[in-house]
Amino acid sequence: MTETNVVPVTCHNLQVTDAPSPSTPPARGKEFRGKRAASNSLIVAAGLVTVLLISLVTTPIAINHIGTAEFAVWTLATTTIGILTALDPGFSNMVTRYGAQAKVRGETHVAARICAAGSLAWLGFGLVFAVPVYFFVPFLVDNMGLNPGVRSIASVFFYWSFGLVIFSSLLSTLSSRLSAVGDQWIVTTIDVATRIVYAVTLIELLSHGWRLSAIALATTVQFVLAYVTTFVLIALRQGRPYASPRGLDRSELREVARFGGWLQVNSILDTLTNETDPLVLSFALGKDAVAIWGFSNRLARQITTFAYVPQQNILPVMSASFAAFEGVERMRKLYRRAQQIIVLLGAFLTGTIIAFGPLMFKAWLGQPHREADVATILVALTLMAGLPRPATANAILALGRAGYGVPATILAFSVNVVFTLILVWPFGLNGVLIGTLLAKIAATSYLLQRFCTLVGSTYREIILPWLIPLVGVTAVAAGLGRLAMSQWPQALHSRTGALEALMVLGAGYTLVYFIGLKLTRYFTHHDLLWIRSTAPGPLGKVISPRMVAMLGHGPA
Repeated sequence: MTETNVVPVTCHNLQVTDAPSPSTPPARGKEFRGKRAASNSLIVAAGLVTVLLISLVTTPIAINHIGTAEFAVWTLATTTIGILTALDPGFSNMVTRYGAQAKVRGETHVAARICAAGSLAWLGFGLVFAVPVYFFVPFLVDNMGLNPGVRSIASVFFYWSFGLVIFSSLLSTLSSRLSAVGDQWIVTTIDVATRIVYAVTLIELLSHGWRLSAIALATTVQFVLAYVTTFVLIALRQGRPYASPRGLDRSELREVARFGGWLQVNSILDTLTNETDPLVLSFALGKDAVAIWGFSNRLARQITTFAYVPQQNILPVMSASFAAFEGVERMRKLYRRAQQIIVLLGAFLTGTIIAFGPLMFKAWLGQPHREADVATILVALTLMAGLPRPATANAILALGRAGYGVPATILAFSVNVVFTLILVWPFGLNGVLIGTLLAKIAATSYLLQRFCTLVGSTYREIILPWLIPLVGVTAVAAGLGRLAMSQWPQALHSRTGALEALMVLGAGYTLVYFIGLKLTRYFTHHDLLWIRSTAPGPLGKVISPRMVAMLGHGPA
């Protein structure tokens, strides 16, 4: 079957151009409407703020107790062992997509069966890769140049991290049962509550000299509590969390296998492109470069952490819309509005980190970490370049075209390999990061072009009208913020001074950004009125008629 074929409609194999007229049309349901999605996003955002505060407290405490060398071990273990998640053929996405469609169609056990299949597969992955990990870890640890005392602890920490990666994948797959029916707020609540337990456990263990073992044990406690709570809530709200995969019929199995196969190819290539930097740095430059990369990423990753809050609703909402046969025009509108909000959030945070990175490091870790300044900017730009990709990928998945983004990931992988090899020796850490940035730009551009073709649109219609102005506003605001920070050198002398400067300069940065959005006509009145109508409770009142009139353009 080619990508342009129109095939007969079945329950599990719908195409973009299908437009049947069933006698009783399925309805999307309030779980997948703007109001519910906005409420979920608000709760997720509040949860992320709480998680960020926990990280702000625990990270400097952990670094002070374990030191730079063990921090490099922590960074390398979580990223290198985490590469195994590239083997995931998208079980969480499959549970979310098919679970949302099953909810619309009233097929109650499909998500439970796929969830069981995904969980069994993860257990299989754990067994298969336990032996290679066992032999690879000593080689990796020996290459880090650690002293003998840290080396033995590091090896155990790597092995424990492997087990936690498998267990967290089981948890993620199970949690998707809740996301699939519009209960993302429950997932967030569980995550926040268990992270608080993690923070308390970690600080207590560190105070008793447990070092890296404290991180491993505290994380284990968090994951186990989250899994048990999620399991119980699914059982109470939806019935069985798992059901026998044998209950899937052949057409469902073929569709799931095709969908999962393409997702796995995407996952492997994407992970090799974006998550292997610390491994390359460890072999090419040593633990100091890994530590700088760790500092940069811990700060810059807040861009995607907060920007991707709304995109968590895209897959279930668009999957439900697709199952309800609402048409491709409706999907284009859902996609454009979601992208405008997601990329705006990410771009605003990108500009903030580019402008005030040293101040943020000083306020957070007590040091401006000037050696990580350029690296942080490059990571921030890379994350901004990739902002449109997850929402686009989720929209493509909702349309059932899991393999549509594979050429983009192949392009990203190729670009990253070529430029990393060319730039790593003359430019070191920054060369590796530049290679990843160029790969992200190439992949995002290509994926957006393919998506426009898929939904019968063009860059000029659904991408460029909002993307070009936003890039311009972010560049101007970040440049002015950086210039202002350079005129306030005494702010870097103390944490209090850094916080005061961040408050003052941040307010100015925000004002410049809002003026830029107004001058570039980023939102229409209709967009803002829709946001106001879907925003839950107090947030809707914040978007007042005066704000709509001030920021919007076009007919009200």
